[in-house]
Amino acid sequence: MGDHPGPATADVWRYDVAADRWSRGPSLPQPRGGGVLFLENRHLHYAGGFLPDRMTNSPDHWQLSLDGNSHWTVKAPMPEARGQLSGAMLNGVFYAIGGQFGHDQGPTDLTLVHRYDPTTDQWAEAAPLPHPVSHAESSTFVMDGRVIVVGGRNHQEPRTSDRRLLSSVLLYDPGRDLWIALDRLPRGLTGPAAALIGSDLIVSAGGEGPREMPIADTWALPFRDAWRPLPPLPLALGEVSAGVIGRHLYVVGSGAANTLRYDLSSGEWAAGSTAQRLYAGDHHAAEVLGGRLYLIGGVQAEGRTQIYDPTTDRWRLGAPMPFAAASSASAAIGGLIYVAGGIVDDSTTAQAAVYDPIRDSWRSIATMPAGRNHAASGTDGHRLFVFGGRTGRNSVSNGFDDVQIYDPATDRWSTSADSAAHPAPLPQARGGMGKAVYIAGSFYILGGETGNGPGANPERVYARVDIYDVQQNRWRRGRDMPVPRHGVFPVEVGGRIFLAGGGAAAGRSATSTFDYYTPPPPGTTVESSVTATATRKPATHHPATDSTR
Repeated sequence: MGDHPGPATADVWRYDVAADRWSRGPSLPQPRGGGVLFLENRHLHYAGGFLPDRMTNSPDHWQLSLDGNSHWTVKAPMPEARGQLSGAMLNGVFYAIGGQFGHDQGPTDLTLVHRYDPTTDQWAEAAPLPHPVSHAESSTFVMDGRVIVVGGRNHQEPRTSDRRLLSSVLLYDPGRDLWIALDRLPRGLTGPAAALIGSDLIVSAGGEGPREMPIADTWALPFRDAWRPLPPLPLALGEVSAGVIGRHLYVVGSGAANTLRYDLSSGEWAAGSTAQRLYAGDHHAAEVLGGRLYLIGGVQAEGRTQIYDPTTDRWRLGAPMPFAAASSASAAIGGLIYVAGGIVDDSTTAQAAVYDPIRDSWRSIATMPAGRNHAASGTDGHRLFVFGGRTGRNSVSNGFDDVQIYDPATDRWSTSADSAAHPAPLPQARGGMGKAVYIAGSFYILGGETGNGPGANPERVYARVDIYDVQQNRWRRGRDMPVPRHGVFPVEVGGRIFLAGGGAAAGRSATSTFDYYTPPPPGTTVESSVTATATRKPATHHPATDSTR
């Protein structure tokens, strides 16, 4: 309080928005500066900060009831005393994020993150930040059940000026206990203000440069129903398969036998390649279970089950499939991997099977109503969904618009061919879309390729994003991909869809493009799109126009 270097104060003020009036609130038990304040139901909490000497960190934690109490009560102290930390209340739990040790002389910024449960009055450690962060108090907020932290300061001793002010945009996913590097500001800023307004991330003011001088600039970044670039792959890959284990995204595909590894927290690709898979090939179905990546079948790996363990960086073989397929549909449900369709001996099969990783064994299940290859597939947690796809050999054609659903509980299939309404068919018949990503009750179908179907680019590849609401049984459009691709394998992390590689031209092609998509809020659609109805449109299948082998 007062001119620099003013002492800490115990004052508490409250502002009446309607009356535009300030009044005093109950003072803190002791003077503090640089602590964190959060609201839990009808209780205010104040934790951490600095003592009046402006150097000593405090672990103290106090609570004030907003329903008549005139004083603060003592709650469980923070596990690590610190100040200039950020905070966010999420799913009934408070997260104390980053901060610094010391203040006036030689402060050290921190990666520490702790979560506080008000119901038990206990603190626990959470995943640390990917780099030290302080001075991001006003640029930390909650969005769609995740925490966003924008900019801040990373001050270490000895001081490194190139990393002192941060341009990072970080996301914390509490379900995975994982920090994800999403984007970067135009330049590093300490203490900016940030908020989500509409679909844009707005970042304003803050300090920049070695002396952290205040600025008046404001930036806007599309942050919902938006695509954003990420560091390109170390090499171009097509017909991609991928999976997330821990803080890493693992990617394989045509053109290389090695396994690429991307650190989601640091936003960097590993400098050296990880282990080469035993059967390189491509067109693998892929699932993650028990901290391992399973590749099922594939071109040049027909019928093989390849298992990657990141703890040993080694591939090994599991029991072979009952049918030697490539380009199959798959989903992990209840600890098992369900696989359907694909290409066997240069023709499409309708066979289906389930793999038990614990027993390393396969068994056959009910065959598909219509065999498909190069379909998009995924699960709502209970059933296997197969969207579109092709028939015939491994060559480009227009594909189909039907949706087939397998229920493991009954060992039965249902399909959009049975009824015009359940499930509604894919708005655009096609193949080569890779995984169907399931987020908050909806499936996302990305890209794809065609022989001569409508809506594709001159390279016969789609940029479209189709979103299927399972409960409403309706399709809508998302934002088109900046780089149209097929042979992709989108994966969900932190409510975002990460898309690495894929082909930019129908047939055999590859790119090093890497980007991510943030879905729109439920019920919205982009201006240029047309919402599909449940009206059935007959799919047209054309003979192969070229080979992808």
